[in-house]
Amino acid sequence: MEKNRIIKILGNIIGNVVVHKILVRYTNKPESVSHLTEEIGTYRDNALEIAQEFNWSEKDKIKIKQESSKNFDNRIKKYPDVEFPKSEVSRLIDETSKECVG
Repeated sequence: MEKNRIIKILGNIIGNVVVHKILVRYTNKPESVSHLTEEIGTYRDNALEIAQEFNWSEKDKIKIKQESSKNFDNRIKKYPDVEFPKSEVSRLIDETSKECVG
């Protein structure tokens, strides 16, 4: 696959991981925490496997973070009842991106 397509895929996966991390901390449904935690691991493992296909420049990493942010914004809308500090989102995107693509 071409690198730009992989950037979009990684952005989607990382965005999903961050949504799940937010939900684990701030969900109104504590019974979901175990399932959400498992999904975080699964998504992260997928991202790590995909990310190994390429060497990532700083410019690529910025694009991945931008895609992650867009994906997060779209997916978190499904959970309007979950309140969380917006400042945590960029920190989690940075943290998760570093775990996956360095």
